[in-house]
Amino acid sequence: MNKPSLSEQQLERFIGSILSKQSLRQAPATLEARVLHALAQQAARPWWLQGFSRWPMLARLAFLPLGFGFVKLSFLSTGQLLSLWQLLQNSAPAGTARTGAQTLGNLGQAVQTLGNLLTRDIPSAWLYGGAGLTLLLYAAVFGIGAAAFRVLIVTPEPVRY
Repeated sequence: MNKPSLSEQQLERFIGSILSKQSLRQAPATLEARVLHALAQQAARPWWLQGFSRWPMLARLAFLPLGFGFVKLSFLSTGQLLSLWQLLQNSAPAGTARTGAQTLGNLGQAVQTLGNLLTRDIPSAWLYGGAGLTLLLYAAVFGIGAAAFRVLIVTPEPVRY
């Protein structure tokens, strides 16, 4: 193997000296105005839209019992909804829907049985190979589409220093 001619420290000093000789890039003229405008907009937002740590202390202290109250309310409402659901399941329209769901379930079992009859003689290696080939073709089409987008749509701009 070829050893580098410069040690790591020499290389570091060399790269540092080259980078220090580079002129600083000038920011766009509108950048400062845009940044200051964004900071002003963020500072003008109401306290409840800012982070929890920026809320007033009274609001933070009131948030805890209110949060626990909403948790209890959600548990109570869930219990009420479950009892309502039980009533709906015992009603006549629910029985009709249950019969329809059973019919759909029977139809699904029939389709599954037919699929088993048709595919039991096909070796599993063929099925796995077909699935693998399908994934490979999907990846190829995705890659070709990405390459076509990059070539046809995205036009790179020349790098300016």
